[in-house]
Parts: sequence; structure tokens; C-alpha cells
Amino acid sequence: MYAGLREVKRFTIAATDGDIGASQDFLFDDRAWTVRYMYVDTHRWIPLSPKVLISPVSLLDFDIEQEKISVTLSKQQVKDSPSVDEHKPVSREYEELLFRHFGYGYYWTGPGAWGEFANPTALAKKQDMTDIETLGQVEEGTSANHLRSIDEIQGYDLHYYDQALGRVYDLVLDSENWEIPLIVVETHGIFSDDKKIVVAPKHINEINWLGHNIASHLSAENLKSCPEYKPELLNDKSYQQYIQKHLMSV
Repeated sequence: MYAGLREVKRFTIAATDGDIGASQDFLFDDRAWTVRYMYVDTHRWIPLSPKVLISPVSLLDFDIEQEKISVTLSKQQVKDSPSVDEHKPVSREYEELLFRHFGYGYYWTGPGAWGEFANPTALAKKQDMTDIETLGQVEEGTSANHLRSIDEIQGYDLHYYDQALGRVYDLVLDSENWEIPLIVVETHGIFSDDKKIVVAPKHINEINWLGHNIASHLSAENLKSCPEYKPELLNDKSYQQYIQKHLMSV
């Protein structure tokens, strides 16, 4: 199921024994273009509490109509989870601590976005996958993560060489695997009227986090061939096929 993350940000997060808060932001892997965590604001449930990180490994149900994400965790499990400072980068050491707390297998020990699996929930069943002695025996390059805030990237300029052609408006989530198949770009000066179009992660060359912009190999003419963003049709099969066909040719 596809959903724009601007919309998902207001979804309620439900534990097995009641609602625990609302999603406030998401951390995505800027290499795999995959959402790794939800930042959940639990202050209504726990006054003055900090935000907590919840992994899609714990996903139970994703309900667009009810605007609710249900997880397999209890309120107490969430409350007892390792605390995180939302103003600091999430380290791989923290991820190991969090995954061991919940008994999850590690997504960074395999070749795919979720290790050996196609979707994150499969990692919840791999409690014996890694023991303490093998923590350091992962492939070279996997010790550092590449987690960034969705809130941060929204608004970044999209550049073709030195030309700014638009800015990132939203990222589209596939709730089956928590990957990001589409990037929504608000164009400037390309069409007679500014409109929102979609591009794919393959069209992105580099994200400049210091410069707050994204480099793409798509020119203004290329962007004119990209499908217009129609959020109400995201889960329409015909619209999805239309998007796939057009983006493959860009």
C-alpha cells in the first residue's frame, strides 16, 4: 500500500493494549531509500516523555482509512525501550541496543534493504539470528548507518547541474516493505502552472545534506515527461502502472 509520508505523519500509533501516541517524523536510509524508524510522540500517554523510536519490524497493521499504524508491542515494551536523543544522529550502537531489546534480527547483516528478507516484519522472527560474539562480524561498510529525517529532506531543492528545477514536497512509502519508491517534486517554471510530479530514487545522483539540495540527472525536459502526482490515486492499479511505465522511460 502506498501513502505519502506527509499524511502518515499524523497517524495514530497503537500498541497491543492501546494507543501510545502519533507519528511525528521518520528516519530513512539515504542509500537504500528505506524508512527504518518512526519517531513517535508519546506525551499524551506519558506526560513530558521524550519521543521514542519504533521500527517497522514491529508492524502489525497499516490502516490508511483509520489513519492508524498498529504494532506488536505493548505499552510497557515501548516505555522500557532504550531512550534516544532526537537532536543527535542515531548510531549503529544504539540500533544494536534497540534491536537486542526487542529480540529482532539485524537488517544490516544481509544484502537487501532488510538483510536477507523482503520486508521488515520477517526480522521479528529471527531472535536467534545474532549473538553477542558475532556483532562485529558484519561486512565492511555496514558499521555506519545513513539515517536521515524525512522532515529534513522535505523542501530541499532539486538541481540539474546548477539549475534548480523544483523542491522535494514529499516521499511516498510502500507499507509492504517500507521502501520509498517515489519522490514527489514541486516544480518551478517547468510547466505553465507549477505542479507536483513524481520521480524515482534511481533519478537521484546525490543528496547534499550540508547544502540542503539534491542533485539529479533529470533535465527540465526530462521532468516534463514525469507523471503528475495524484495522491488520491496512489493505490489505483492503473495509475501505478502509468507511473511505472513513464518512469522507466525517463
